[in-house]
Amino acid sequence: MKKEYLVGGVALILIILGIWWFSEQGPEVITGVKKVEGDYTVNTDIVLKDGAKLDVSGTLTIEKEITCDGGGIEFAAGDGVRVNGTLLCNREDAGIIIVSKKDIEFGETAHVESSAGVQIAHVEEDIVRDEAKRDQLYDDVLVPTDGKPRIGPLTEAARANVRETAILDGKEYRTMPEGFRIIRTAHAQTPRDKEGNEIPNVIIGGTWIIGGGTPPPSGVDVPTPGKKIKKILLNFNFGPNGNAEFRNFHLVGPDGRDGEPDQGKSCNARGGKSEDAFRMRVTARNITIAKFRLELGSGGDGGPAETLKDCDPGIAKGGDGGEAGNFKMIAEEGIVIQSFEIVPGAGGSGGEAIAKGRDGKPMCPGEKGGDATATGGKGGDNKKELSATGAVTGISNVTIAEVIGGYGGDGIAEPGKGGDGAACGCNGGMGGKGTATGGNGGMATIKIQGGGGTAVGGDGGDADSFGGTGGSGGSCGPDRTGGNGGKGGDAKSKEGKAGKGTSSDGTDGAIRQEKGGDGGNGGDGCKEGKGGSGGKGNPNGAPGKDGKNLCIVPAKPGTAIDPGTKTDKKETTPSCPPDSFFDVFTELCVPKKTETTPPPQTKKIQAIQYQGKYLPRDQLIVENEAGCGADHWHAAQGIVIATDNSLVEDPGPQCGFGKVSSVPIIETFVPQAWQPAFPR
Repeated sequence: MKKEYLVGGVALILIILGIWWFSEQGPEVITGVKKVEGDYTVNTDIVLKDGAKLDVSGTLTIEKEITCDGGGIEFAAGDGVRVNGTLLCNREDAGIIIVSKKDIEFGETAHVESSAGVQIAHVEEDIVRDEAKRDQLYDDVLVPTDGKPRIGPLTEAARANVRETAILDGKEYRTMPEGFRIIRTAHAQTPRDKEGNEIPNVIIGGTWIIGGGTPPPSGVDVPTPGKKIKKILLNFNFGPNGNAEFRNFHLVGPDGRDGEPDQGKSCNARGGKSEDAFRMRVTARNITIAKFRLELGSGGDGGPAETLKDCDPGIAKGGDGGEAGNFKMIAEEGIVIQSFEIVPGAGGSGGEAIAKGRDGKPMCPGEKGGDATATGGKGGDNKKELSATGAVTGISNVTIAEVIGGYGGDGIAEPGKGGDGAACGCNGGMGGKGTATGGNGGMATIKIQGGGGTAVGGDGGDADSFGGTGGSGGSCGPDRTGGNGGKGGDAKSKEGKAGKGTSSDGTDGAIRQEKGGDGGNGGDGCKEGKGGSGGKGNPNGAPGKDGKNLCIVPAKPGTAIDPGTKTDKKETTPSCPPDSFFDVFTELCVPKKTETTPPPQTKKIQAIQYQGKYLPRDQLIVENEAGCGADHWHAAQGIVIATDNSLVEDPGPQCGFGKVSSVPIIETFVPQAWQPAFPR
């Protein structure tokens, strides 16, 4: 008994060690070409490295996971392929290629992921390895070819094709030859052509994620493919002698790649057009759609556009949105549809456009502000009218989910303000014009035999613009006229129009802003500069303010002049008797019975007061140096001879003898023969 326990214990230990051994082993890594004679079952994970290939002469059965590293997934089988596990290859430069001379079956538990597409065929010659030829097949999906039974593409021109469609009802289907009704014969017996050759069957099922990402549930976004992947194609080419059935099949495609942005590079920015979503192409002798949910993916968004700031004009145009995915199935003999659900995706949104105009430089006159014109991209159309022709039965079993047009992109215009007048009397520059237009929404149509389905047009894009503010006029002293303010720039906004839809139209975009630019303020002087008029808009811009009037009006000696007040009245000194006047030079009351003007030996001059002295105006200049921030007084020759004949040196920076606005000109009297005597 003890011996039996011992043997049993050893066996249990060996089993545990075996389980541990296999669990600790990583996946098998295959390089080059691995050839297998006879049947081969993948019961452990496999990595195909650097473009390795699995070549099986018998039947290849995949129960575990095959992944790629440094290349794609590629395998061939002589007697058929059965996939119940996972094929995973999310690389931008390589997809999945399967060649099987006989039957191919993807079971309900199969899971396939590929970023760069999938090709399945019965012979190597039907695999398209040249990129240019793959692009031709991609474009061919949208061509509604005639002459053979066909369903798809979803196209705007479907009406012309449906008119000649030969649709078979259920009664006609039941009376068809058994060899044609492949859904009944696929597992009952081996079908053969007229010459007796065996017809390989293909059953496509499971969940397929094309474009990378993680498996759904439905509604979960599949990440957009990388930049290297331009066009994603599912190419199922089973030739004229292969039957294909889509059973319990859920295919999820990615959105098209967004258009390239053009931002901050130039004054003429144009967002790139987005890519259309992926496409599927199927060719076979007979095609049966038993249960198939096809999620086609939305079109990519148009690229955004934004100009530099230093532009006149700045022009920006957002890229247009792309179209949703599409498909086409072509049969040599006929197509039977039992349940086909199409989720068409939405048209891509138009790209946003932001245009900017530069601010005008201070000049004489001030430089005009830069104009800005922005136009949002158009939303992608989504026209899903199902095209079918030839021996197709069960069109009424096709359902198409809601079709939505792409949204128009927003247009935003930001013009520059006018430059200020750089010197006395210089007019301000005009503000830049702003023009913004929202992109139109994409159209959405749906048409399937028997009616049904909804299609809603895309919303239009918003528009946002304003006019640039006019520049201020240059200010002067009381001896010159101030500059006028610049006119405000005009503003024009136009919303994007709603896309038309079979069921309902979208909504027009909104006008966010359309205000005209305010006029610039006038400069100070004599006379004052006038304020600029406001720009046109909704509302119009406000006019600028007039400058200050600095015109000099005579006043009594030794007092500041009150602008706007004019008087020639002569006053006597109140301290003198009524019959005398005060002599400013003798400082005595001189008898006189009537009022009189100062004695003829004096004259009146303009001056400013500085530290109790009178500095003659004709020895002064007005400057506007950096640091003071306003017009101010300086000595024209470095020193000033005051009216008392004293020398007064120029104080220098920042504001000399004071700002013009705070040290006004006054009038005073000096001897008739007085002349300043500058030292030599």
